[in-house]
Amino acid sequence: MEGQRIAKKEGGGGKLPWIITGSVVGVLAAAYIGTCAWASGRDAILPNVSVAGIDVSNMTVEQARDTVQSALDRQSGDVKLEVVVGDQGGISARLMAADVDIDAGQSAQNALEISHGNFFAGGPQLVGHMMGMSSETPLVIPENDPAVKEMLDDLARQTAASSENSGYEIDGEQLTMVKGAPILTVDWGRAEEKVRDTLQQELRARFRQEEGIEMRVQLQASQSQNKDPDFEAIHREVYTEAKDASLDLESMEITDHAVGMDFDVQTLKTAYQKAGSGETVSVPLTITRPKVTKEDLGGQLFKDLLGEGTTRVSGSANRKSNVKLAAEACNEKILLPGEEFSYNSTTGSRTADKGYKNAPIYQQGQSVDDIGGGICQTSSTIYYAVLHTNLEVVERHCHQFNTGYVDPGMDATVFFGSLDFRFRNSTDYPIKIVTSSYDSNGNRYLNVKIYGTNPEGVYAVPKSSTFDRVTPTTAYVADPSVPQGTLVKDRQQNAYTGLSARTYRYVYDKDGNEIAKQDMGASKYKMRPTTYHYNPADGDPSTWVNGQPGTTTDPGAAVDPGTTTTPPTDPGTTTPPVDPGTTTPPMDPGTTVPPIDPGTTDPVTPPSADTGIAPVDPGQMAG
Repeated sequence: MEGQRIAKKEGGGGKLPWIITGSVVGVLAAAYIGTCAWASGRDAILPNVSVAGIDVSNMTVEQARDTVQSALDRQSGDVKLEVVVGDQGGISARLMAADVDIDAGQSAQNALEISHGNFFAGGPQLVGHMMGMSSETPLVIPENDPAVKEMLDDLARQTAASSENSGYEIDGEQLTMVKGAPILTVDWGRAEEKVRDTLQQELRARFRQEEGIEMRVQLQASQSQNKDPDFEAIHREVYTEAKDASLDLESMEITDHAVGMDFDVQTLKTAYQKAGSGETVSVPLTITRPKVTKEDLGGQLFKDLLGEGTTRVSGSANRKSNVKLAAEACNEKILLPGEEFSYNSTTGSRTADKGYKNAPIYQQGQSVDDIGGGICQTSSTIYYAVLHTNLEVVERHCHQFNTGYVDPGMDATVFFGSLDFRFRNSTDYPIKIVTSSYDSNGNRYLNVKIYGTNPEGVYAVPKSSTFDRVTPTTAYVADPSVPQGTLVKDRQQNAYTGLSARTYRYVYDKDGNEIAKQDMGASKYKMRPTTYHYNPADGDPSTWVNGQPGTTTDPGAAVDPGTTTTPPTDPGTTTPPVDPGTTTPPMDPGTTVPPIDPGTTDPVTPPSADTGIAPVDPGQMAG
């Protein structure tokens, strides 16, 4: 049997095209993946890529960063942005591109990411850019950039101020307001986006042309009607206390003055409520001018001598040293207007470690030596100078006995912790106390000057009158140490004439017209007798016949050697009851007292109003 030819099935040779097609696709896929791998492996930016118009093609990130930064350095200074709120243009601010912290490095990195962001997209991006396709990335302006934030904050402050219904103005001596100021509301988040986008556009435009660019950005603001303002808050903002210029004692600089300003809240509120929308409301201001301005004070500090006093300092070397030391503590003391001078606070306690020495003081009517004797002459001399001014005296005490170095009624005794001398600077300017000690013709003097500013030319003259004078009596004290047949005068417990005084201060204007008579108070000084010591065997000298010791008109009046004769009581004084719980503080006698003739009354001549120098009563050198 012959074999049969079997026919092929139709379509039996179709596998070859599929094999060919598969091969082509494989080749293309390999090429695509290879291209993507090539694009991904490149460390350069694609061709035809720019950053805000700055060409960075085929550059590395570092090269692109430097190129962008260079362009910014050269051209951003010509780019300005004016930002306004609303359509009125009253609220605006300017932003300089050079002040914005643009991130050139991140801008370059973003350009590189065009071909590195997605592996499978990188290849086509590379091929496309090689065939002419182009891409552009923006500059990176960080969110919350300091310059952008500062500009927007400024706009926010202006907007808030314009929206406040308390948008008042001070016009001379009037406060004015416009009723119904609208409230402006701005979306500041969107505003920042708009500013950053517009800045991008300006910079891109600048990189593409030569001239500088300034663009105006208008921020949308919604308006709503405001409610009535807070009138009390307006008053707190406007109200100012008048303040005089003064001298700062630490820096010795003049502080500025302030003009006082006030208005009636109810008057403003009523006027505002009666006004129509958009109407201007005005109310008067109460203006209080300072008495002393900075300009006034600048050339007038301590230019005038307000008052002066001089006293002669006698006594021991220790006493003179104490007077000088206390005076030095008060020298160059400055008092601001209204400030008070305290002698005790200024000098402090008088102690040996401060240099004070033993000198006579008064203690329970007796003269004894103690630390600081004599310092009352300094306080008295300052008081004497104050009496030649119009300054206010706050505290002053007279001595137990008349001092003699100033007129009666013009002394000022002190005792630390108890008695003080104080006065207040009642002028509108600072004052200064200047003290000095000097020797002349064998005598020591203490001088006190008070300087200040006296625009009105006012001056004062103190005068005192004395009355109720009591001549020192004579007292005898038995003392066995005294030789028989003699009397020994007590040289320490010297006699004082008792008297009272009243002092007035007469104040005159610059033309010599009396404008005030001020009662500075009364002073009462005790009498102290002249004291003699005698031998008890001679009997009481007050009973001697013809002044002969040992003789007496009354044999029974002989004095027992162990007793003393009590000094007679001053007939011009009365002794008040003493609180048993108190003690009398010692007082400065002023000077060592020379012997006094018990028969003299030692009249005192008033001081000259021209010199301010107190005459010294030679018979009354104490106190």
